[in-house]
Amino acid sequence: MVSRRPLFFFLLLLLSYVLYLVIGAFVFSTLEQPYEGLLREKVKDMWNEFLDDHPCLSVELLDDFLREVLFVKSFGVSVLKNISDLQVKWDFVSSLFFTGTTLTTIGYGHPFPISLSGKIFCLFYSIVGIPFTLSLLSITTKNLLFILRDKPIHVLHLQCNFSRNKLEWIHAGVLISLLSLLVFFIPAAIFNVIEENWGYVDALYFCFISLSTIGLGDYVPGEQGSQRMPALYKILVICYLFIGLIAVFLVVEILKKLLNCNRFFNLFLFGCDNSRRAEEMDCDLPHDSELPFVPKHDETTRRRVPHSGSPTEKSYGSINHSFS
Repeated sequence: MVSRRPLFFFLLLLLSYVLYLVIGAFVFSTLEQPYEGLLREKVKDMWNEFLDDHPCLSVELLDDFLREVLFVKSFGVSVLKNISDLQVKWDFVSSLFFTGTTLTTIGYGHPFPISLSGKIFCLFYSIVGIPFTLSLLSITTKNLLFILRDKPIHVLHLQCNFSRNKLEWIHAGVLISLLSLLVFFIPAAIFNVIEENWGYVDALYFCFISLSTIGLGDYVPGEQGSQRMPALYKILVICYLFIGLIAVFLVVEILKKLLNCNRFFNLFLFGCDNSRRAEEMDCDLPHDSELPFVPKHDETTRRRVPHSGSPTEKSYGSINHSFS
């Protein structure tokens, strides 16, 4: 039978999430809809101006041409004549960038497989590759958590006159601030310099959207036709994404240990009362490794067996044949 308390908290959590979705949709609609209206008016004016300047061109032909152009553009192929020969979307480095962003579940969607065989291969490749990548990132995070968190806190706890809880909070604040600086703010400044059309806020937005594995694809590095050393640049971006994801995983693990999220999550789990009782009973009982070594004899047997250090003590555990 499901306990009422976890059910109540679960329904409250579900209602809170739905409310959070509704609030987000309302805010985005309020912010973006006016800008969308302005763009629609701008496109409409450009359309009318172009038709006025070219009266020999019919509306149907222009509409068909633009539809084909946008269709080709959706596959990541540039339609601009002066740079179409320079941007190859599926060379080796670009394909490496695609595999890296796909297996890390960032998925910018630019480019994406066009052929049927490419889509089938991407399916099976991702089935194996995504768990493999996430396992690698998780194992790396666990090792770094021991090196960067557990070991320093243990050493500081032995040397400093601070409580462990206080040391954990101080260490978490310093480490999270340092990681945020290294994977968000400094890379955003670098992207701001390299990418001509990105402001600093745009670059910071790209870093967060990428490392949170959202990957909207509105900002993709290395897509400029005048990009210097594009192959090296994309390889460095792949390295940054992997290092940044490890840093994000590390921050998540630090916060989980700091806030003790297991107790919080138990509030929403059905049957958590029984599991909590089992855990409490398990904690009360000492483990085998915590018990001192004792010979496997009962108390009566241990009293009857003489101690090896007392050779003169009589043994009452055997029959004395002198009385026979």
